[in-house]
Amino acid sequence: MRLCTIILLAIVALGTLRSQDSSMEFEVGRIRFEGNTTLNDDLLRQVIQTRESPAAFWKFLYKISEKLGEKAEYFNLTILEADYLRLVKFYSDQGFFHSQIETSLVHDARAKRVEVTFRVSEGARSFIDTLEYRGLDGMPSIIVTEVKNNPHIRIGDPVVVARIEAELRRFVSAFANNGYGGVRVDPIRVQHYASTNNVAVVFSLDPGIRYRFGIIHVEQDSTRDQINPGIILDHIDFRTGDFYSEALRTESERNLNRLGVFEATKIEAGLDERENGAIEIPVTISVRSRPFHELTPEVGANDEDKTFNLLFGIGYSNRNFFGGARNLSTRARMNLQSIQELELGRVLRETGFRDSTLVSRIEVSTQIIQPYFVTNKISVNASIGYILEKQKPYVADILRGRLGVSAQLARYTRGTIDWYLERIKPEVLNPRGEDIITRRKDLDPQFNSIIAFTLQRDKRDDPFSPSGGFFHSATVEEAGLLPAIFGSLFSSRLPYARYVKLSGVGQWYWDASGDRSFVWATRVNGGVAQLYGGSPAPVPLTRRFYAGGGGSVRGWKSRELGAVPFRNEGGSALLEANLEGRWHLFKDAGRFWFIDLNNISLVGFYDMGNVWTEAKRVRLSEIAMAAGIGFRWDTIAGPIRIDIGFRTYDPFEPTGRRWITQRRLFHETYSLIQFGIGHAF
Repeated sequence: MRLCTIILLAIVALGTLRSQDSSMEFEVGRIRFEGNTTLNDDLLRQVIQTRESPAAFWKFLYKISEKLGEKAEYFNLTILEADYLRLVKFYSDQGFFHSQIETSLVHDARAKRVEVTFRVSEGARSFIDTLEYRGLDGMPSIIVTEVKNNPHIRIGDPVVVARIEAELRRFVSAFANNGYGGVRVDPIRVQHYASTNNVAVVFSLDPGIRYRFGIIHVEQDSTRDQINPGIILDHIDFRTGDFYSEALRTESERNLNRLGVFEATKIEAGLDERENGAIEIPVTISVRSRPFHELTPEVGANDEDKTFNLLFGIGYSNRNFFGGARNLSTRARMNLQSIQELELGRVLRETGFRDSTLVSRIEVSTQIIQPYFVTNKISVNASIGYILEKQKPYVADILRGRLGVSAQLARYTRGTIDWYLERIKPEVLNPRGEDIITRRKDLDPQFNSIIAFTLQRDKRDDPFSPSGGFFHSATVEEAGLLPAIFGSLFSSRLPYARYVKLSGVGQWYWDASGDRSFVWATRVNGGVAQLYGGSPAPVPLTRRFYAGGGGSVRGWKSRELGAVPFRNEGGSALLEANLEGRWHLFKDAGRFWFIDLNNISLVGFYDMGNVWTEAKRVRLSEIAMAAGIGFRWDTIAGPIRIDIGFRTYDPFEPTGRRWITQRRLFHETYSLIQFGIGHAF
């Protein structure tokens, strides 16, 4: 009856409009929500389909091109009726079984606009006072424990249908991942008690027969190189006779993909065999290998050293080195960093590699990865390489050997242990030029033994363009202990550093729009390195912290920010924080000429941070700040990034000129354009 009354009032209001001008079309003006105290306006706007008409500027652009602006939104009574029903259902799904909603219209015949108001009386919210799981009797303890641990809903929680449905899926998965692949599920029973206004939720299922994995058959593309089937079987997480599990089947596919040997992998379980009464389910693993031998020229760009680099190189890969899916790779690469400042003519005709405007890195390395070590969750890798690193004030010869063990500790958690032997020999350039650098310990040769432990947890929904989840990483690094104990075994007279280094980063992502059109991203990054035991040498250049650049505080160039005597030589303490708002303003807009507007987004950012010589010298007053806007164009290789950063607070300016408001906007405000590949974090 209430719905009929509302519809009748809307029809009368619309009829009045049409009686004044039968040809008139009314745009939707402001949409208001009144009386909603628990569910906010933004959430309710996502439920309805009626939209406010855009401003005149966007409508004007739309007339020029549909790809540039937004079209006018016109009032539609049918859509409004459906919106009313959507809101009623949405409130019911949130536990407001006695909510009431009224709709009113205010029209402006002259402006040809209709304003819509939804008046909400939420009423009392219902809560869960009883939870019951039927089907657990006689089940293995592993299933009972899994059902009881980490539930999505608990007694006392408000009723939210989406969370109740998620709990049902979790309940069913506990059976499906422990052999009961044919589980039959009854509809969720939600009983509402008028006396308490609360509900009882009952989940019920029939587990059926408990199945096991049967014969496992491997199929390989006959037109490609073949992998030993035993290697493939080593990298799956189940065996014939194990209880059937959807989770193990899915994780086994991931294991095979992580090898890097296959173009495509698929694991299929013959669940239809159950109809014949079979308890064992046959499994087929289908793979298509990539070429085992590959010689690849490399011309492109990367974001190494938190800034844009041109990359030139060549690489060779053997993806099945002596069998076992071992990966042997050899690379020769050159990164050219200082594109904007490089005086190429002078470099080619006069100064060569020692030019003060040149920042570059030449690397030749060989690496071998053993993907299976004791279990398919642990891999071993070893590498050796030579690096020639050219910074503006110095050039460094670096010889580096590495032996590492990497383990997949859980689905989202990975741990690594790496041992490095590293010889570094820096050479000062132009000691009598403008950048006067006296010979001192910081630039003496060193030979270091370094052990690093890293723990990472990655729950981002997309590693390249995340819109939700988080990434956490922590590293503990120690140098000097092994040379101090076994010094004679290292056969080197070069000094070595003794230090402990702690570093960590946390990144968080939140989809504020619900459809990836606006995403918040934030990062906190920090670390400290401390010498100990009368260290014979300082922390090596390759292990220090650096600030500035496209992946740091974007008002400064790479390695040009630091509360240290020589910024290109880094420091032993770092603190950084970044905030970005990523706006896909042309989401679902289609194509404009040859450009897919879906791939274009804008970013607003605020960065802060600095580097200090040691932790005790950290000062909040010395934290540099930068803000700006950026442009992103998504490509196959990742987003192309252009950021314009402004120094909002420069701690190195004299007092009275540090804040951007204390400087003249166009003549004294420093701005910097940063280029990059991929998101800043």
